[in-house]
Amino acid sequence: MKVENKKIKVGVLLVAILIFSFLGVYFYASNSGESDIVADRGQTFLFVNPVFAESLSGGTTFLEEEAGMSIYVNVGLPLDLSAAQSVYKTVEEDTSDYIIGSFSLPDLPESDDVHCFVHKDGWIVVYYLKNEPISKIIDWSYYSANQLTKTKLQVGLEQMGLALGVTVTDAKYYNFQYPYADKWMIIIESREGSGEDSFNLKIPGEFTVYERSWSHYAQHAGSGFPGYNRAYFRIDGSEINRINNSGETVCGQLTVTQLSPDVFHTVSIYSSETGRQSVCIVLAYQES
Repeated sequence: MKVENKKIKVGVLLVAILIFSFLGVYFYASNSGESDIVADRGQTFLFVNPVFAESLSGGTTFLEEEAGMSIYVNVGLPLDLSAAQSVYKTVEEDTSDYIIGSFSLPDLPESDDVHCFVHKDGWIVVYYLKNEPISKIIDWSYYSANQLTKTKLQVGLEQMGLALGVTVTDAKYYNFQYPYADKWMIIIESREGSGEDSFNLKIPGEFTVYERSWSHYAQHAGSGFPGYNRAYFRIDGSEINRINNSGETVCGQLTVTQLSPDVFHTVSIYSSETGRQSVCIVLAYQES
């Protein structure tokens, strides 16, 4: 996968989870119409199939039917399901072996509530539903200095772990909707102040890409006029999203046409206001 930067100052973050392997991701800077390689720092990580689910009564079917992007852990201790129940805003299924429900995350709207499966044998799975874009896990409040330190799923896992009195380390990610996807990547473009920044992205044709999704965020310092369209996210000049309200986050999915393989696509953000604007492209794929 190749990423071509048009400005050196652009923050591009590649994040992927679990066992890593190097991938050819190149960063370029535009200089008098010519591209010079600035760095080759691409890396990606594997999804890990939660084989534990096969042995949990009822758990496999429920998760395979409902869950999409997920994070899971085994804390190595028996869990008190009544303590887990106190966290849920809504309980979806409650048995003697496991409990499933949803709960809110700190300072986030109800639409960002996560679902959670807790098994008495020590397993905790926090997830979003199938057909929700993977990019929904991006929590822009944990992005600074070109680093995304946590996802919403990780925040939810820590929240449940705290209620259960256990430490949730060595967590792994998996996507139940795409069982053949073995890797995922996040590419972030962020800008401070008004103006435009962009990068070019090319997906190798030999990759099988299961999902192309995005998350767009804008925090405006300027006042502007009501209804004034101040922040844009475009691919190849076509508008994908615009944000009018400061602090708003929007996410969605892209089609194969919008981000086709073996072609450089220009991903750009523009704002007429001061403040920070960020966008990320999320890819779930098999490198075959």
